[in-house]
Amino acid sequence: MIRWIALCLLFGSCLVHAQQQKFGIVLDAETSYPVEFVDVFNAYDNTHTNEDGKYFMLSYGDSLTFSKIGYQKTTFHFKDLKDTLWLTPSALKLEGVTLVSMKSTWEKVKDSLESNYMLSPFKERFFLRCLLRKNGEIVRIQDIEGKLRRKTLLYRKEMPFGKKDFEFEISNMRKIGIEKDENDVYFTVFSLSQLLLESIRLNATGPGFSISEKAFENEDRVRINIQSDSTAGGVDTRGHYIINSRNNAIESVVLNTTIDTDNYFKNGPIRSRTIKRNQTALFSKSAKWNKYFFGLCKMLFFIEITHTKKDFRDIYTCEYILKTFNHGDDFPFSPNVNAQKDIFKLKHPYNEQFWTTQNNLLLTDEMKNFIETIGSSNKEFNIRTNLN
Repeated sequence: MIRWIALCLLFGSCLVHAQQQKFGIVLDAETSYPVEFVDVFNAYDNTHTNEDGKYFMLSYGDSLTFSKIGYQKTTFHFKDLKDTLWLTPSALKLEGVTLVSMKSTWEKVKDSLESNYMLSPFKERFFLRCLLRKNGEIVRIQDIEGKLRRKTLLYRKEMPFGKKDFEFEISNMRKIGIEKDENDVYFTVFSLSQLLLESIRLNATGPGFSISEKAFENEDRVRINIQSDSTAGGVDTRGHYIINSRNNAIESVVLNTTIDTDNYFKNGPIRSRTIKRNQTALFSKSAKWNKYFFGLCKMLFFIEITHTKKDFRDIYTCEYILKTFNHGDDFPFSPNVNAQKDIFKLKHPYNEQFWTTQNNLLLTDEMKNFIETIGSSNKEFNIRTNLN
């Protein structure tokens, strides 16, 4: 048990002597709920809040700015910053306009793709968190940090997908989790390439959708709400886009899809089907390139697993959080990983020094509890980890 607690400490971030450091939490000023993916930054450093609304910043700057689309931006000096920050949502204008179609708005977005987004090859750095739950309980955690080369940020109709559209260089990785469950089921997660392709599936407009538009007060942004007209075909999609009305750029996307079909994937006696998919994407604009890049993307897939010879029904929830930064920078790059391979099967040595000082997403309390207990409560299962 002591050994596994030690591993949990290695997974977490520790305080390191620096000019300024801060652990804190960001809550919604209206609901008191934690606010995930708040951009916490200054001229020197950047991080984001996790699902619990918590963040850790280690920086030489004297202030921190807190920003998320849909909320009012605020800046504090370190000495004035409390442990809890209340972030105020941006107000929408009361009047809304229901649109027959989104053609006019969407055509403006499409016409502005080339000026707003990087559509040529570029490199960036990334941080990826993969979290797998079975029936609501965590069974795997994996974090990867490294470099990425893309063929393009977004694909247009005339641009085909290719196996080498994404290349990766892994610099750091930590992982721990159950390989197979009590029913001898190994849950296959995405490959890195599959993950990137899924992250850019953002178009949920056109025939079959009801659309309404509302502007934000005191901001040059509009919120486009979309909803499927019916559940014909067993698929229901709802969500919204936030679009910058000055340049017609999509700045954030939230899409939630429920699927009620008998479209099972069969692997021997095991059957699986996706029953729900939720996606959030946040774009950030680079001052260097005057272009938008993916800043953060979170995807949740709910998968039902059944068996033709055994009587069980399990729901796996696969969560991916992808953070990218240093967009378009010119740094050395040497691909060192098979981008078509199941992410959990990837191998890379653990670097304790990196993970105890990194400024990316903190582990949530739920994740820490999982790491503390996995050694004692799951000895009957095969544990895969690189922390040894």
